[in-house]
Amino acid sequence: MNQNNWRIIQDSLGDGDLNMAKDKAILIACSEGKAPATLRVYGWKRPTLSIGYSQDISKYIDLESCKKNNIPVVRRFTGGRALLHQYELTYSVIAPIPHKLFPGSLRGTFEKISRAILESLKIGGIMGAEVAGKNNSILGSLSRRSPACFSMVNHCEITVEGKKLIGSAQRRLRSAFLQHGSLILDRSPQLAHSLLKYSSEIENHAVLESLTFNTTDLKQVLKKDLEYNEVAQWVLKGFRKSLPGNWSQGSLNSDEFGLIETFLTPEV
Repeated sequence: MNQNNWRIIQDSLGDGDLNMAKDKAILIACSEGKAPATLRVYGWKRPTLSIGYSQDISKYIDLESCKKNNIPVVRRFTGGRALLHQYELTYSVIAPIPHKLFPGSLRGTFEKISRAILESLKIGGIMGAEVAGKNNSILGSLSRRSPACFSMVNHCEITVEGKKLIGSAQRRLRSAFLQHGSLILDRSPQLAHSLLKYSSEIENHAVLESLTFNTTDLKQVLKKDLEYNEVAQWVLKGFRKSLPGNWSQGSLNSDEFGLIETFLTPEV
């Protein structure tokens, strides 16, 4: 594949299982040389809780609360902790390893993509966003056990005035990587909090306080409501500016559709 070429896939609001299957399919196809470097943006047609690749669902997720609130649970192909996807735009970047625009390390790739996200936010009028340094625990020692993604600001994630705005996660195979993350348009911290299990009442209250006061969203930062398509244009422009190449609108190919069908077929 020509490393100057970038494919843009701009999806609408989708089902959680399908969203995750598409990201995974692009990654696998890219690792096999069957798909180009890709920037995909998408949303969620219903509130959905995603959990990290190795997160223990029985230990950290309140399935009864999820069922009561009619919220499906899906597993990401990347790591990290539970995150409620609701009012947001999700980006995913998939590229071969090695790629001339990215350093060879996870951290270096994170930094490069974070710079593209900062450029996207500037296009949207957000000038005070910053890339976080070393791990910054919002909850102190409790964050090591917390089930919530937004309980910790990880290296190279995006903050505004010290509050976490964008969470991201990356998965690296031998020949390709996937990084995806959430640009939160608006939040329901109480709902997100109610879907998780906690090791103690202290942790329970600390996580709720963190989700309420130590995280933020685009509506809070810009003091206005935002539409998914508007934010999508920020991201597309920001990445094209930050990562030079031949960018063109595209769609999934037959190899990727075949992988998606496999991923979504229930095991017998």
